[in-house]
Amino acid sequence: MTRDAVRIRDLVVERGATGRGFLKVGETGAGPVEMPVVVVHGARSGPTLCLTGGVHATEYPAQTAVRELTRQLDPATLTGTVIAVPVVNLPMFAARSGFVSPIDGLNLNRVAPGRPDGTITELIAHTLFSEILSLATHHIDCHGGDLGEALWPYAAYRMTGNADLDRTGEAMVRCWSPGIITLFREGMPLIPTGTVTTEAAKRGIASILGECGSDNGLDPADVQTHLRGITNVMRYLGMLSGTPAVAAHQRVGTGQFVVHARRGGLVRLAATVGQTVDEGETLGEIWDVFGDVVETLRSPARGIVRLVWTRKVVNSGDPLLKCWITEPAPPFAPTDRFIRAD
Repeated sequence: MTRDAVRIRDLVVERGATGRGFLKVGETGAGPVEMPVVVVHGARSGPTLCLTGGVHATEYPAQTAVRELTRQLDPATLTGTVIAVPVVNLPMFAARSGFVSPIDGLNLNRVAPGRPDGTITELIAHTLFSEILSLATHHIDCHGGDLGEALWPYAAYRMTGNADLDRTGEAMVRCWSPGIITLFREGMPLIPTGTVTTEAAKRGIASILGECGSDNGLDPADVQTHLRGITNVMRYLGMLSGTPAVAAHQRVGTGQFVVHARRGGLVRLAATVGQTVDEGETLGEIWDVFGDVVETLRSPARGIVRLVWTRKVVNSGDPLLKCWITEPAPPFAPTDRFIRAD
């Protein structure tokens, strides 16, 4: 093994080569729980980009894009290194389980960075952080709408207060996103804790979230959105030849709101993901079993529908839609020269 080789346990990949294997993270009564890893180690030194898919393992376009990219990359022409985990959460993948692990009921994207003495989900997070993300300079966590969710694509970064790191993170989301970006800051509503990207950024890794795909689907167009976003970022970082193409007229998500059902029944939504809605606009109706309208749904503010829960029968208090409050993205020197015309 040369000094330039990438080593992750028994997986050793020399410069200019590709390798893959599995890391054991723990055991169930039925046998080991493993994590698949692919290393594409470029012929020239440069950034180390970690790609993760399947943190939520029923978000299929995201993990498919990670698989496809690792098969397309040629280490002979790659600058730097890609370390990819196509499906981080194999127990969820095998069980076709949305959101939480079938083993311990935990959401992997809420328990980062995990624990070395934890349950299976916490062990997966710990292995990801201690053995894979610890090697990375940059990271893209590839997600989409989970089971029962229709989603409008966006990219996000959690601001840290480190000016250089935050500048890189913002450049990455602008290169990835086809339209909506958000820069999460302390005090913004509806920001989860314990996410992979938040905890990675705290550790000095320029780590972004790329979201595209909906509700148990595997639309080739969603896969291509992920692939374009990742390759745009890689071009910006100098890992691939060419220049990134940044979408014109991007908007920044500055806040969010959720519309809930107050009555139970059959929901008939008129709004769809990506639609701009005005304050007071009718979003749909809830019917009782006889077809009488028991609630008319209205938007409490102006926004862009970012997520629709696709269930058709709802109970009082169920979330129905989540919307971005947005404003035009301000000028940003690191990526403005890459903006393409519509």
